[in-house]
This record gives sequence, structure tokens and C-alpha cells, in this order.
Amino acid sequence: MSLLKSIEQWGRMRAAASMHMNVPQGGGSLPMQPSRILVIRTDNRLGNLVLMEPLLRSLKIRFPMAELDILASDVFSELIEYQGYNVIHVDKKGQIRNPGKFCDLIGKLRSRSYDAAIDAAHPHSFSLSGAVGALLSGADCRISTDAGDSPRWYTHTVPEPSMNWHESRALHSLGAAWDGWPEWSPPELHAVHTVKRNAAGIHVGASGNKGYPIEYLEELVDRICRRVILEIYWGSRAERETAEYLGNRYPVAVMPELSITGLIEKIAGLRLFITPDNGPMHIASALSVPVTALFRIDNMERFAPLSEGSLILYNEDGPDPDSAAEAVLEALGCY
Repeated sequence: MSLLKSIEQWGRMRAAASMHMNVPQGGGSLPMQPSRILVIRTDNRLGNLVLMEPLLRSLKIRFPMAELDILASDVFSELIEYQGYNVIHVDKKGQIRNPGKFCDLIGKLRSRSYDAAIDAAHPHSFSLSGAVGALLSGADCRISTDAGDSPRWYTHTVPEPSMNWHESRALHSLGAAWDGWPEWSPPELHAVHTVKRNAAGIHVGASGNKGYPIEYLEELVDRICRRVILEIYWGSRAERETAEYLGNRYPVAVMPELSITGLIEKIAGLRLFITPDNGPMHIASALSVPVTALFRIDNMERFAPLSEGSLILYNEDGPDPDSAAEAVLEALGCY
């Protein structure tokens, strides 16, 4: 665990101790026609921002005259801004180094006079950071699911969704506090400047134990790179090294470092995207690009790609590369 992460967790525990979990549930009533709404999701997870999109879209449909702000980490917030939403950026590292930035953020939130704040952090568990963000926003109406300690922090809760629901549907259910809430539909992203290409893409990385083993990845690339134009995508420095290793051994195109907007534009032009369970997988799905998803954790119901033509392969050690290659080539019409 990094030093900054340890300091952040220590700060959260101190905040919980000082507040003693005694935030009153009473407060403002549920506003029937809110004029300003804040949605809170401050973790540094690209895929979670994509999965939140149905909630944001339905809020715009249900309350077309309301101003909608999203409180999000500055690491990946470009994704939401590119879709036309207004983002209030959270600089977590900067706030740790300079607590005055945290005070500035509180002042900015209070100045907006929100009618409702929705904590979209974790629909199946209590999030202290989300709860504190909702409280400090100054909104009289604070909404979350009723998971864990949530009812002690919020004025309104909705039932914790089923663990069998897709995560985007679970997050969307936060709006069910209001009557007339639109039905859920899968996440949607839109690319503005995309060039369609007769190519497939493969992403080489994922966080934690979701990553596809390098020896399997190399076998998969070897099987398909001479049958299709293959673009190699990466995010972190370690992933870049893997991508360059593959680029030196196989006839593939290693993508340059891309902004979030650039990643969206490039993925949108692909015929197929091959990837472990990661943020770019959710981007491809939301762009209606078929995905061949290589899962190592049995949570496909919650996090599967939903685009038409997508295929999920699962094995806790990593899906068999020969089977994955056969599936990719068949999907691309190479047989």
C-alpha cells in the first residue's frame, strides 16, 4: 500500500471517529423538481465512471431543467467531461499535501446550493468518503442505498440492489428515490472524431489479479496477429513495457500514450476489442464495440460488457489462449 493511500485511509478513520457516526437522518424532504443535483464518485477507477453513465443520463431525462454536477477524481474525469457533463474535480494527492485545497473544495460545493446529493460510490457497501462528500456538499437531501451504515448518514435511501444486477443497473437504481424514474439501459458513450478501421484491439493490462498472464497474452497475440490488423493498447508504465515487448516480436501496432478522449476515439473505430476486465473494456462496450472479455474473477454478472456481439471467457488462471484466439477469429469472420 502506498504512503499516500495509507494517509488517506488514516484520515478517513479519524473523520469517522470524530463524527462518531452520529449524523442525523432527518433533513430536507425529497425535492420533486431539484434545480441543482450533485453526483459523487471520487475513486480513481475509469470503469466506474462508465458504469455510472446510465444514472447520469436518466437524471438529465427525469430533470431536464436541473443543473447536474459530478464530483469526481481528476485522474479520469475527462471521460465524463467529454460526454458533456460538468465535473467538479477532486485532487486527492493535492489535498493531502495542502489541506487548504480541501477547504476550497467544500466552499465551492456549498456555494452551489445543491437540492440533492447522490452518493454513487458503492451500491453494496458503505463508503465513508462518499458519505462525507454528500454531507459536506450542504445538500438537504442526501441519497444512497441502504447498505451497511448508510441509513445513519443519508436523508433518503433506496434498497440495496441485488448482487446479480449489472453494476450499471445497481448505480442507476439510486434514482428510484423519485417517482417516474426512467428504466435502466446499458452505458452509452459517444465519440466525435472517429475513423473506422479494419482492425482489432487488445489491451494488455488490468488491476490486481484481473490481469491476463503474459505467457497467455503472447500466445493469443501470436495466434491472431497474422490474420487481422492488431492494435496493442496500454495504460500504465508496466503495461507499456509489455506492449513494446509484443511490438518487438510480432507484426502489431503499439498505440502511443493516449488521453482518455484519445482512447475513446481509437476504441470506437475498432471492429473488436480483446481485453481483461478493466476500464477500457467498459469504454468499448459503451461505444457498442464488440468485446472479447478475458475474466479471471467470477463476477461477470455485475461487470460483463453489454455491447452486442460481446463474448465472455472465464478461467481463474486466465482463459485458454487457444480458445480465446478461436473465438476472436470467428467473431472477425476469419474462418
